[in-house]
Amino acid sequence: MNKRLKVLAVRDPAVYAYTDERYSIIEGFEKGNEATVEFSIVPWDEYYGMMMDTFAGKHEFDIVMVAGHLWLKDFVQKGYLAEISAPETMEYDQEDILRVIADEMKIDGKTYLYPSFCDGHILLYRKSIVKESMGIELPEAVNTDTIFSIARRCDGRQGMRGIAMKAAQSEIFTDFLPFLRNEGIDAFDEVTHAPVFNQEKGRIALEKYMALKEYAPKNTHLYGNDEVRESFQKKETALAVTWGGQLGAVLTDECLELEDVGFSAIKTSWNVTWSFGINAKSENQELANQFLAYVTSKNVDRIIGGYAGSPVRKSTYEKDSSQYPWYPVHLQLILKYAKPLPSMENAGEKTAPLYQAIHEAFTEKKSVAEALDEAEDKILQIDRRRS
Repeated sequence: MNKRLKVLAVRDPAVYAYTDERYSIIEGFEKGNEATVEFSIVPWDEYYGMMMDTFAGKHEFDIVMVAGHLWLKDFVQKGYLAEISAPETMEYDQEDILRVIADEMKIDGKTYLYPSFCDGHILLYRKSIVKESMGIELPEAVNTDTIFSIARRCDGRQGMRGIAMKAAQSEIFTDFLPFLRNEGIDAFDEVTHAPVFNQEKGRIALEKYMALKEYAPKNTHLYGNDEVRESFQKKETALAVTWGGQLGAVLTDECLELEDVGFSAIKTSWNVTWSFGINAKSENQELANQFLAYVTSKNVDRIIGGYAGSPVRKSTYEKDSSQYPWYPVHLQLILKYAKPLPSMENAGEKTAPLYQAIHEAFTEKKSVAEALDEAEDKILQIDRRRS
């Protein structure tokens, strides 16, 4: 009788590469190991709750996808994840995984995650429109003030809006984060993990971010990954900020004038490596380790990179950069520009008030000051309750 592995996965392009019959990734493992692997793919706005229910024993999944450093410390301290045993072989080659990503998989020197794909902020733009409106070609990386200037200048050209903003409530905090960092502050203190966004610089950052919507589609407050992708592909917007892990889905044959698309990293970007962890309650941990070593191997990383856009291995960037023109910028994003949030206890719970507050300000349900005040208060209440 075949053993069965159940995987809880977030709905991102990379995940569909694992299940895509054209690549036979899952089938290859099943045949060689007399096992059955089932993926349950859940939308981002529902994912965290279902994952927490899994850890509470309400669902049975052997493997869960984890947003890297953002959740790892919390989950390890609470005993949700089993320590992994990745192969120490030349074939798997742990040294081939980018060092910054390999380090993100660890807490206190122990490894708990296998990396799948690395998300980070990438600016997509129409090169001809930017050249026409700005008279320049964009460099490897830009700041958010430059993005604002370009969006303003490009707005209305060839019937396009300036920029697609990923400002749905489930996305808006991370979309806003580079603007906050551009003012010289962050959301949380690196050492104490206390909220530090509610100050004059934080209010200025949010006001700048909100001002950008003047050059965005009218309903950009509802835009998630799919809406940003479609608006850019159809030349409804001249610019778009999206995740590295979405680039493979955006830059397909469906993208009009694909050769005219340029890429820049954002200097104050955030990134996270979506990864696989093994549920500490799983009775199939040995098989889970075998499966995860297989789906994060060199060959599979090349498939995931091309399909989704954001590989995690040095060899994939070296071999495939000529085929996927955004790889050089994405690699520099990971190595040079992106900065993680602190690895905090209760990170999911503590960031939730920021998503709500920023969206309420963006949709003018509350003033900037009121929204940030309320978010800070809720986070401080969480800290007091958990202490």
